[in-house]
Amino acid sequence: MGVTRRVSAALAVCLGLLLVAGSALPGAATAPLSVLRVGADPDYRPTSWTEKSGKMVGSDVDFATSLASHLGVPLHYEGVAWDGIIPALLAHKIDAITAMVITDKRKEVVAFSRPYAFQTITTVVRANSPATFNPGRADLAKLKVGVMVSTAAAQAVAAMPGVRPVSYNTVADEYNDLILGRLDVVAIESVNAGYTTKTVFPGKLRVTNQDLTGQPSYTAVALRKDDAPLREAINAAIGAMMKDGSLERINRKWYGNVKMIPAQ
Repeated sequence: MGVTRRVSAALAVCLGLLLVAGSALPGAATAPLSVLRVGADPDYRPTSWTEKSGKMVGSDVDFATSLASHLGVPLHYEGVAWDGIIPALLAHKIDAITAMVITDKRKEVVAFSRPYAFQTITTVVRANSPATFNPGRADLAKLKVGVMVSTAAAQAVAAMPGVRPVSYNTVADEYNDLILGRLDVVAIESVNAGYTTKTVFPGKLRVTNQDLTGQPSYTAVALRKDDAPLREAINAAIGAMMKDGSLERINRKWYGNVKMIPAQ
């Protein structure tokens, strides 16, 4: 065999090995597994839900897909009933829950990656409002405020002195009254605000990104406590996603201009 042919054969073998092994995107650690198995709520729009075709879609599907790419492994993404999702993780039926809010109670049984998203209680105004109209906590007592019943936003506003909000049973109703001028502002969770204003009321409503409580909740990847190497690799992959803009692109696709990425 000639030198050129031997070199070509060697390159072909190397390329084949790379394709089989997968190739992590720059900046991420190699995952200590051959496939990333992720479990998610199958009916929690816009994070994850199942279409009629059976395909799961949502912001978490996009996040998990990008995460697996940065780890250099294939993704297996499946719906798991939310009340059984942590038991499924602990039983090794899945490797990760890629969209879980960090709480002290959950930290007793699972380990979390570095946070990659946060949510606040914020305000929404009409898109044609002056650019300087960004009502925060100190402004609400002077305004007509709408909230949806039984939400974190409703609880937060109820605790604010001098604020007498109008309660609604649905987000659509409070947003419609805001558009019609019956309200000055809607107080709502920022993730819901971003998704709903972008997909249902484009060009009509604007999220201010004001933080009404100063107590954001953080989302991270939940893992088994004994999976330290995987946690390290996922932390590196999340860092790479923040640096290369892929995380920001996913957020903008689903939530518009809502601020969601924690400081690095």
